[in-house]
Amino acid sequence: MNGRVLAHALLQTTGQELRMVYALLCKTNIIDMLTAKTKDFFSKDIDNFNEALKEEVKKLERYSDIELQVKLLTEMTRVLDINGMRYDCLEDIETQSEVIVQATHQQMLKSDKDYAAFIELANEQEAYQLMIQYQMQKLFAAFDAKFRELSEEQSTNFTEKIQQLLTGLPIEKQQQLKQSLDIAELTHETLRMAILTQGSVIVLSMIVEVAGFSAYTTLTTAIASTMALSGVALPFGVYTVATALFSMMMSPFMLIPLALGGGGLLLKHQNKHVKKKLLPLGILQLTLPIVAQNRIGQIDSTPFTRHWQQQVKRYEELFAKREDYKVAIHQQQLEITEHEEAREKHVRQMELDKEKVQAYKAFIGKYIATVPKEERTPLLQEGIDWLIIKESERAALNNQQEENRGRKGLWQVIASSIDNTKLKARKKQIQKDIDEKLKVLTEAFLEMDSSVLQAEREQIQLYQASATLHREKALDYEELVTTGKEKLKELKTRLKITHDQIGTLQDEYYGLEDVD
Repeated sequence: MNGRVLAHALLQTTGQELRMVYALLCKTNIIDMLTAKTKDFFSKDIDNFNEALKEEVKKLERYSDIELQVKLLTEMTRVLDINGMRYDCLEDIETQSEVIVQATHQQMLKSDKDYAAFIELANEQEAYQLMIQYQMQKLFAAFDAKFRELSEEQSTNFTEKIQQLLTGLPIEKQQQLKQSLDIAELTHETLRMAILTQGSVIVLSMIVEVAGFSAYTTLTTAIASTMALSGVALPFGVYTVATALFSMMMSPFMLIPLALGGGGLLLKHQNKHVKKKLLPLGILQLTLPIVAQNRIGQIDSTPFTRHWQQQVKRYEELFAKREDYKVAIHQQQLEITEHEEAREKHVRQMELDKEKVQAYKAFIGKYIATVPKEERTPLLQEGIDWLIIKESERAALNNQQEENRGRKGLWQVIASSIDNTKLKARKKQIQKDIDEKLKVLTEAFLEMDSSVLQAEREQIQLYQASATLHREKALDYEELVTTGKEKLKELKTRLKITHDQIGTLQDEYYGLEDVD
C-alpha cells in the first residue's frame, strides 16, 4: 500500500506543488539554508529561505510536469542509495515507491528517537501513515506557541475554518469529539479555548483521530493561511519544512563540521544528510493531499513510463557511442604506434645508408691522390697539391716532436714538453683542415667523369638513392602519425563530451546505470 500511495501521489502532483517539492529535495543545500538564515537577521519581515525556494520554483517552470515527476522519483532513490530499475509500467513505479517509503521509514527510526517513540505508541498502520501523522504532530507542536501569540481575530479566523470541517462530520463523530475534548458544543470559541488550555498538539491530533486523514489538509491549509496573517506567507506544507530546516541548522551535525571548515567532500556528505532529513517532508507534501481526498485509484502512468524509456534510450545510445569511441581510440592508438614504428624503421635505415655513404666517401678520400693527372680538374689538382703541402707540414711537426722527446736536462725537458703541446695543437688543426679539404675534394671527384674508384662511386649512388627513398617514406609516416594524433585528439574530445553527457544524464535521472 505504501508504494501505491506514493506512486499515485507522485503521478498526480503537478504544477507549483510539484515544483515546490522538487526544489525542496533537489535544490536545497546547507549553504543555501545558512545564507537564507543569515539574511533573516537583517530582514526579519521576509522569509528568505521561502523566497529562495520560490525562485527555484520559477526556474523549474521550463520543465514539464512529467519530466519533474520522473526526476523526483530518481532523486529520492539517489538520496536513499537505492538501485535504479526500469519503469515500464505502473507496477514498477509502485514497487520502487514501496522501497522508498520503507527506506525512509527505517532512516527516520535510526536518526529520530522521537519518531521511534511515536511508533511504539501508534496503532498498527502503514509506514506512510505513521510518517504523515508524526510530522503533522510536529507541525501542531510548532504552531502551538504561534497560536497563543495570535490576536483574537486571527485565532477566531483559524478556529472558524476548523469548525467548518467539524460541522461536516457525521453526528456520531461530532459527539465523540465533544466528549474527547470535554466541550459542550463545537463552536469556534470552544475550539479556541480548548487549544489554549489543552494545546494545539492534543486538540488537532484528536480532530485527526476522529475525522480521519481528510482533516490533515484542512488543518495544514488553515495553519498556513493563519500564519500568512502574521506576515509569514508560506504555501501548503512549507511551514513544516521551515520548522524542520531551522531545527537542522541548529543541530551539531551541521554546525560543528562547518565551524571546523569542512571541505567539498564534507559538504557533499552533509548536503546528502540534509536531503535525507527533508525526504520525509517531501513524501508528506506528495501524499497528504491525495490520502486526505481519497484520490487513489486508476491512473495513467504512460506519460511517466514513456519519458523514462526515452531517457533509457538516450542513455543506451550515449553508452554505445562512448564504447564506440573507446574502440576507435584504441584502434587509432594502435595505428599511430604502427606508423611510428614504420617511421623509425625507415629513419634507422636512412641513417645506415648515410653511414655507408660516408664510409665510401672516406675510402675515396684516402685514395683521391691516385686519380690520374690527366683526369684531374684544376680544382682537384690544386687540392691534391694542397694536401701534399699539409702532409709535409704534419711530417715536419712529427719530426720536431721526436727531437723534443730526445732532449735531456730538466729545463730542456720542460721546454720540450711545452713545445710539444703546441705542436700537437697545430697537428690537430692541420688534420681538421685536411679532413675538410678531403670532403670538398671527394664531392668534386664524385661530380667528375672518372674511371678510378668506379665501384665505390656506384655504391655511393645506390646508398644515396636508398637513403632518399627511406627519408621520403619516413616523412610519409610522420605525416600519418601527425594526422593520426590529430584524429586521436578529436576522438578523445568526443569521448569526453559523450562521457560528460552520460554523467549529466545520470545526474538528472539517477539509476540509469542500474538498468540492464
